[in-house]
Amino acid sequence: MRRPTHCRNPTNGPAVRLSDLDGRRVLVLGTGREGSAVAEALSLRGIAVTAVDDRESEGSARFAERWGPVLIAPDFGSVAGSVDVIVKSPGFSPRHPFVVAAIAAGVPITSGTDLWMADNFATTTGVTGSKGKSTTAALTHHLTVAHGVDAALAGNIGVPLLGLPSAARTIVELSSYQAQSLTVSPDVVVLTALFPEHLDWHGSQQQYYDDKLNILAHGARRVIVNAEDARLVAEVERHGVTFERVGPGAAWGLAVLDGAEWIVHHDEPIVRASALPVRGRHNAVNAALALAAVEASGVTIDPELALAALQSFAPLEHRLEPIADPSGLTFVDDSLSTSPFAAIEALKAFGSDGVVLIVGGQDRGVDYAPLAEHLAQHPVDAVIGLPPGGPRILDVIASTGIPSEMAEDMLDAVTRARRLTAPGGTVLLSPAAPSYGIYRDFAHRAEVFRAAIVATSP
Repeated sequence: MRRPTHCRNPTNGPAVRLSDLDGRRVLVLGTGREGSAVAEALSLRGIAVTAVDDRESEGSARFAERWGPVLIAPDFGSVAGSVDVIVKSPGFSPRHPFVVAAIAAGVPITSGTDLWMADNFATTTGVTGSKGKSTTAALTHHLTVAHGVDAALAGNIGVPLLGLPSAARTIVELSSYQAQSLTVSPDVVVLTALFPEHLDWHGSQQQYYDDKLNILAHGARRVIVNAEDARLVAEVERHGVTFERVGPGAAWGLAVLDGAEWIVHHDEPIVRASALPVRGRHNAVNAALALAAVEASGVTIDPELALAALQSFAPLEHRLEPIADPSGLTFVDDSLSTSPFAAIEALKAFGSDGVVLIVGGQDRGVDYAPLAEHLAQHPVDAVIGLPPGGPRILDVIASTGIPSEMAEDMLDAVTRARRLTAPGGTVLLSPAAPSYGIYRDFAHRAEVFRAAIVATSP
């Protein structure tokens, strides 16, 4: 059985299975969705649960009511003598003071994702990337099921792994937070893109890259890489693993045939990119990655089944999702856009003529120069900023000369967008920043966006 022994991160110890926790004193760090799934799995094994969280919330109250005590922001020293193992939720960075103290004390730290992976890696396809991971994971699942395989879709896409019913194949979307803690790699790894993200959590750009690519560092059988992303290819090569490219000249990729771009397999056309229900060239690349992933899992691709499955795929919510409006304007919900690179891909998908762009959110200190460079070459009609990060983004893009306005909130932003957008034009919410600090998550931000559209509709 494959199992490298090296570990890249201080929280990575030897692989731990759920059964290894029997009879141990376990502390669950975090009371959100994944922490709750861990607590449920532990309670089913008769393991008493104590949890720690940074603050009181409705979630921590529900957790305490169902599974056991929740300690709010304790010093690690106050619990050190009563803890054998910590199961950390993804939201807690390795740089969090509680985690740092636990590492210094030598207390083993694992995660719900890694506990599940230790038992299920051999039938798992793991998908990650700085953008495109949700759509690629969902496409991989959709194509796998279309080929007659019993498959499940879980992970960062919204379904915790622990407690998931068994399936012949599980496609798991993994965030960098989840990939960081892995001590076991999935059987097949799919990498969609790589650019600086979540620097506040990881601490540096290179640490983010290393944490993200930790997914392939522990014996993946097959590694599928988007070869059109030069940064991604360079970082994978630096890790010294064998990988398979998806891109020009590879088994799977995109090619221009008779003036149109197609997904091809060994130069044989599978589907015209423009026929896909997901918009944007980057999503055609994601579809090619998904096809390669299904094939790598041992499935022989049937071109007719693949074509039908790709054309019947339902785009995910909050990813370039058009919203019709009685005014004739098209509003686009791309709330999942949390980086300047994601916003750039959204702009490529919709073009720039007649577009008003809404940006802003949590400011994590990322560089918005790439977005400014794209807008300088492909100017939109106007840019509207949302707090708290909007002012810095507008300042960075000021050199483009594009008219910009700062909004007080989402309702104000949509009101301004209606005034600034030409008849028949597009209002694109692609924030290029996370939602936290004002909204619960990207879905809540999208909900508020839709409510503002309705409230301002003529």
